[in-house]
Amino acid sequence: MKKQQGLSFFGFIILAIFVAAAAITGFKVVPAYTQYFSIKSTIARLAKESSGATPASIRESFSKSAEIGYITDVSSKDLKIAQIGGVTRIAVEYEKVVPLVANISLLLDFNIDEASGKSAGD
Repeated sequence: MKKQQGLSFFGFIILAIFVAAAAITGFKVVPAYTQYFSIKSTIARLAKESSGATPASIRESFSKSAEIGYITDVSSKDLKIAQIGGVTRIAVEYEKVVPLVANISLLLDFNIDEASGKSAGD
């Protein structure tokens, strides 16, 4: 007689709980990372296109791009803009709290720093 092998009902329930918890976490975290990559690409594009532009015009361009791209986590006031020697550096740091279940939340800390333009060696 062969011994049966496989997953018991209780083993299946425990595995299903872990899979469901991972799926719920993933579904709640993915939008925050989608927003992060959208912000990062917008800032990289602005840093590349705006070398020599004033910080006010860079902020205005970011506001317009944010409105078009549905960026809600960062405003133009949060941007740190520095222009040194023809290089435009745009940075932003922000945190996103993602509620999971009841009083359990994830804190995601994002840091974007993009620089573009002419460097001193060019």
